[in-house]
Amino acid sequence: MKGFEENIKNIEQKIQEGLPGMHSQIKMVSDTFKNRYFDMQPNEQTREGGVLILLYPEENQLHIPFILRPATEKGVHSGQVAFPGGKKEETDKDLINTALREAEEEVHLDTSQITVIGQLSPLFVFASNFMVYPTLAYTEKPPILKPNPEEVAEIFSANVEHLKHPQTIKKTTIKTPQYTFETPYYDVNGKIIWGATAMMLSELLEIV
Repeated sequence: MKGFEENIKNIEQKIQEGLPGMHSQIKMVSDTFKNRYFDMQPNEQTREGGVLILLYPEENQLHIPFILRPATEKGVHSGQVAFPGGKKEETDKDLINTALREAEEEVHLDTSQITVIGQLSPLFVFASNFMVYPTLAYTEKPPILKPNPEEVAEIFSANVEHLKHPQTIKKTTIKTPQYTFETPYYDVNGKIIWGATAMMLSELLEIV
């Protein structure tokens, strides 16, 4: 646990020193959009959302849980890997509360057992017109997670050291109704982590 505690303290210190933001997020953007991604701005229809990035120790190394959205889910992010999260509700006092509530709903996370470290840089996701605010938190032991089948097809975890290895980043072709493009992604045992999730993950890995 000592190594885990030191990692958390280092992360807290780096967040206080300032986040890398766009500098690290842009690394996981497709060349098709790289020159104009951050030119796209929120508008009157943009909604706010929160996601939870949870760190926990396993075999003396940092791990992060991810969810796989059902392929049958409505919306542009169906079938994709994500962090637990969703849109802010009127009853949420802030975006951290949104992230925690969504994690309780989607993966039955006991949020009384976690400690919030802070927030990473917000990210505008133009595909779904969401401004997403990532909350970073930790728990001192592996969490017991159970998927809500209406919102989560699968839960899996990734070793942070594995994610930081250069060979984990690969490229694939993505097809959407509007575009076909090549994009970088993180390969976790065949799971493809790309798009906004990969951009937020890239910033995290830079400060870990």
